[in-house]
This record gives sequence, structure tokens and C-alpha cells, in this order.
Amino acid sequence: MTPEQLRQRLRDIDAEIADLRSTSGEVRARVGPSGDGVENAEDVAASLTGVEENEAVIGVLEQRRESILRRLGESRT
Repeated sequence: MTPEQLRQRLRDIDAEIADLRSTSGEVRARVGPSGDGVENAEDVAASLTGVEENEAVIGVLEQRRESILRRLGESRT
């Protein structure tokens, strides 16, 4: 990949991370700290599982981001 392609991939990853964080924040706000914002325990569990899955994906995306940053750093030397 060219440096410009890598920079575009970084922008795409940053957008994905921001979207996932926003979605997780919305779910947390809806559920509330004690889970009283959702009608039943199953809904709370499903919502929180979705947040945990988002956090795992964010972790993978952050690793990819770091890898791309390293590649960009190497291409400058």
C-alpha cells in the first residue's frame, strides 16, 4: 500500500472507532448505570453484550491503527 492508501485506511479506522464508541455510549446511556433504563434483564444483558463486543472490535481496530502508523513511520525513513 502507498502512504496515501495507508493514511486513508487510518481515516477509515478512526471513523469506525468513533462510530463504535458512539454506539456504545448511546447504549450505556439508555441502559443506565443500574440497568433500569431497559425493560427487562434479558434486554440489559443483550445490550451490555453488544457493548462488550464493540469494545473488542475497537481493540482490534486500535491494533490495526498502530500497525499502520508503524508502517507509515517506516516508509518515511
